[in-house]
Amino acid sequence: MPYNVELTLFFVLAIALGLAFLFWFFYGPIKRFLYRHYTVRMYYKRVYQVALDNDFYLINSFSNRTAEAEEFHIDHILIGNKFIYCIRDRYYDGAVAAKEENPSWIFFRGDKGRYIQNPLQKNKLRVQRLSLMSGIEEKLFISIVLINNDCYLTPYQTTSTDNYLSSLKEFPKLIEQLESRDVDPLDERAIAVAARDFAELNQTHHG
Repeated sequence: MPYNVELTLFFVLAIALGLAFLFWFFYGPIKRFLYRHYTVRMYYKRVYQVALDNDFYLINSFSNRTAEAEEFHIDHILIGNKFIYCIRDRYYDGAVAAKEENPSWIFFRGDKGRYIQNPLQKNKLRVQRLSLMSGIEEKLFISIVLINNDCYLTPYQTTSTDNYLSSLKEFPKLIEQLESRDVDPLDERAIAVAARDFAELNQTHHG
């Protein structure tokens, strides 16, 4: 092989290896930056894929106000065959000491810890508000708080049957398990009406 061809191949290979190294080196920090600053947008991809795979209705970025004019927000409303899922996205770039019933959790970043409000309890309150506002029985709703896959969570057990904490990775499996419960499915017409009503109640896109 001519020397100039060998030299060209060497430089091409060196550049390719350099680019691969840069991608490997920066992939983690860039991914964490996107998930931290664009949490709902990044999580939406996984939620949308679940909706697409199961032919579910999906309403994103839902907001409205209570009778006392207090605004509340739900990142995703996923209407399944058996339940309506109210989903809140949370990103924790560290570790979380969580207990289901505790009003506060401890979030650790490095060697520093601080108290954060239990997102499960906050999301359950959103479910109650949405149930009252829509006139749909609360027993048909399930609250889910989604967290990032690389969040370290202390040993955590769920005792609730309608309020869950799930990583993005486990989210499709959780929906599959919930939809396999031995309960009557929602009426198809009622599902369509609920989707329409949620869209009309959503003030995010209606000013």
